[in-house]
Amino acid sequence: MKKILVIKHDKIGDFVLTWPAFYLLKKAMPDAIIDVFVAKVITPFAEACPYIDNAIADSGDDAAIAEYIAKQHYDAVIVAHSEMRMYKILKNIDIPYKLAPKHNWYQYLYKHRASTDYKKGEGCWRGSCMLIEYFLSHHGYPIPSLPKQYWDMSEYKPKWQQYYGQQADEKLIFIHPGTGGSSGSVAEVDLAKMISHINRLTKSDCHFVLTYNGDELVLAQNIQALLADQPIRVSLAKPLDSLRDFAESLVTADMFIAGSTGPLHIAGLHNVPTVGFYAGRRSAPHIRWQTLTESSKRLTFTPPIGKKTGRNMSLIDFDQVSQEIADFLNKSS
Repeated sequence: MKKILVIKHDKIGDFVLTWPAFYLLKKAMPDAIIDVFVAKVITPFAEACPYIDNAIADSGDDAAIAEYIAKQHYDAVIVAHSEMRMYKILKNIDIPYKLAPKHNWYQYLYKHRASTDYKKGEGCWRGSCMLIEYFLSHHGYPIPSLPKQYWDMSEYKPKWQQYYGQQADEKLIFIHPGTGGSSGSVAEVDLAKMISHINRLTKSDCHFVLTYNGDELVLAQNIQALLADQPIRVSLAKPLDSLRDFAESLVTADMFIAGSTGPLHIAGLHNVPTVGFYAGRRSAPHIRWQTLTESSKRLTFTPPIGKKTGRNMSLIDFDQVSQEIADFLNKSS
């Protein structure tokens, strides 16, 4: 196997959770060229992944995409994101080995199929790993052990500390208001209250950085205004040119707090301590969408499970949340 294409065409959070699978593939087959097909918006970030050699952006022109893939002479294609469109693109291309997950009826159109049903209590990132593990085992490669950290950007940490204005030994705590949609939003007043309590309870000096995307700027500004009369160092994140830069910059975070899984997952690549607010559902999204940070560095909070309560973040005890966060930060000082 000299050249492998992985199809992973979806949202940023889902792509981040595929990094462990890419790690397994590259670690087991270091001499193979590994390309990935992704949405155009994800391409620069995909190019930053140390386990990917080339990122192919989805142009939306299926005929042109098929022609390009055919010219690359891949030895294998792993369809991590399976949909009928991808089958139609790939079906007439002569690639010796095509593997897809056992999802949807058109899985049977592929010769090789693998289960990606991860166990209860595992994060959904395990699904992509199971697909790669099947591929490696089928070709006689041993399965590598996973690392504690997937993206080592430590050499750039001083650069980003200076960018965010970190002073002396203060803790740099990032907070992303808003939500990606799967959970209810944490109210501005509750986030402001939490910041105030953490600042009071934490032994170290803290610098709170409010990150945002698009319309979330208003949320960040409102939170900053609610804290304006308190002696708390809180600032709006300075805009960056790209998602890749933002992702790299989180190497400097001492903690990342959010209800939106995308930014949480990016922070997890650096093994940064994460605090996630998830909906209270029987499907346990706090486990399913857990970050790639080590389990000892993950804090999660949910409202009571139920149709009427599960998305009501105001039911969370933010006094308790603040205390648990402060206790964690104090232990890590």
